[in-house]
Amino acid sequence: MPPDAGPEEIGALWLSTLQRAIGRASHDVKDALNGVSVNLEVVRSRAERPDAPASAVAQFAEAAGQQLVRMTTLVEAVLALSRVERDPADVGVTARWMAVLCGASASSADAAVELRVDGAGGATVTRVRGDAVRLALAAPLLDAVAGSDRYNRASRVQVALDGDGQSVLVTIGAVGRRVAMPAAVAAAVRAAGVRWTETEQVLTLAFPRA
Repeated sequence: MPPDAGPEEIGALWLSTLQRAIGRASHDVKDALNGVSVNLEVVRSRAERPDAPASAVAQFAEAAGQQLVRMTTLVEAVLALSRVERDPADVGVTARWMAVLCGASASSADAAVELRVDGAGGATVTRVRGDAVRLALAAPLLDAVAGSDRYNRASRVQVALDGDGQSVLVTIGAVGRRVAMPAAVAAAVRAAGVRWTETEQVLTLAFPRA
């Protein structure tokens, strides 16, 4: 990728990254949809019994509700990140949706990405174009959560949102695994104005404020 990568290159890289993220999330959406269907069928069949108490269906109705909330959250994230980003982009909003989307996994009972807001020092709007913000967040997050599962809590990824006055900072960390900006997108993201530092297990992204 040339150092002067333009909107077309950024857009193509973001599209392929989004497809990867949606592919990961699609398993969770299907599982949640199946959970809603199965639990509602149990509710329907038991409710048909004239002498059935409400307690006979309560736990299944609650399970269906929880699955519906999970599915709705994932679908909202997909829709939000699939729409064209209006500039200036909001790093905070994007990070929240990205945590939902990249945290989805069929092998995990809970999201593998946890978002923490440490205090971004006010607005989290950046002058970096929206597709580049999305790419800079999603590419390392997807690599970081690869292989996360319910039995390996140490591999869970934490994202912290903060600021230093001049920039909106996003720190991505995971115990026991390296977090880095993938080489395939690094030049394009850097050309778009994103800067970052890397240690063994932490990647800190800096998005200049608008």
